Amino acid sequence: MARQLLKWLNRVLNAAIILAILAAMAYSLYSIWDNNSIYAAALSVSNRIRKEKPTGDKPSFDDLLKINPDVCAWITLDGTNIDYPIVQGSSNDEYLNKDVYGEYSLAGSIFLDTRCSRGFTDFDELVYGHHMDRHEMFGDLDLYLDEDFFNQNETGTLLLPGQKIPVTVVAVMVADDTDPWVFDPAAADENPARYLSYIASNAKYVHSETLMAVGSDTGSQHLLTLSTCSSDQEDDRTVVIASYQISKAEGNE
Repeated sequence: MARQLLKWLNRVLNAAIILAILAAMAYSLYSIWDNNSIYAAALSVSNRIRKEKPTGDKPSFDDLLKINPDVCAWITLDGTNIDYPIVQGSSNDEYLNKDVYGEYSLAGSIFLDTRCSRGFTDFDELVYGHHMDRHEMFGDLDLYLDEDFFNQNETGTLLLPGQKIPVTVVAVMVADDTDPWVFDPAAADENPARYLSYIASNAKYVHSETLMAVGSDTGSQHLLTLSTCSSDQEDDRTVVIASYQISKAEGNE
C-alpha cells in the first residue's frame, strides 16, 4: 500500500513538474509575442507618420496639425533612427502611453515638457521619449555614449512651422531622474551660464567649442535637452544635449 502511494505521489509530482515547465514555456512564448507586438506597433506608427514629415526650407505643419493639434515640432538626428514629430500635451503624463494619433501605445510619443515654450524659444527645451531597442523612439540616444559615434555624429534638424533649423549635438551625459539642472528647464532658463558650466563638468563627452559658442550668445542660442531611460540603472537617464539658433521674434508660441 505504501509503495503504491509512493508511486502515485511520484506521478503527481512528475505531472506537476511537466505542467510547470509547460506553463513557463507558454509564458515565455507569450512574452516574446507581446514584446514583438509592441515593437511592431511602434514601427507601424513610425512608418505611417513619417509619410507626413514636413519638407522644404519653410515646412508646413498643416497636415500634421490635422492629425494632432498637439504636434509642435519634428526632430531628426543624423546617424540615428530618431526622426519623429514632437507633441506637447496638457501634462507630462499624457503622451507616455499615447501615440501621435491619439491611440493607446506602450511606446508613447516624443513629447515636450509642459513647462517649455511650444515655439522652442526658451533657452532650454526639454524633450522626452521612451527607451526602446530596435532603434525605436529614443533608444538610439544610447549611441552617443560611444565616444567615436559622439564625435562623428553631431548634426540634426529641428523643424518648426515655417522653419528648418540645424541642431548640433553638444554633449551627452547620464543623469539621475531627479537632477534639478537637467529636469527643471526653468533652472537653465534663469541661469544659462550655470547650466552650461554644469554640462561641461558632468557630461560624459562634450564638444567644448560648441558649448562655448552657446555661452557667448545665450540670447539667440538655445539648448535642446533630449532624455530617455538609461539601460543601466532604473533612476538614470541618458541625456543628449544639442544647440540650435532661433530668435524670440521668429518663435511661434
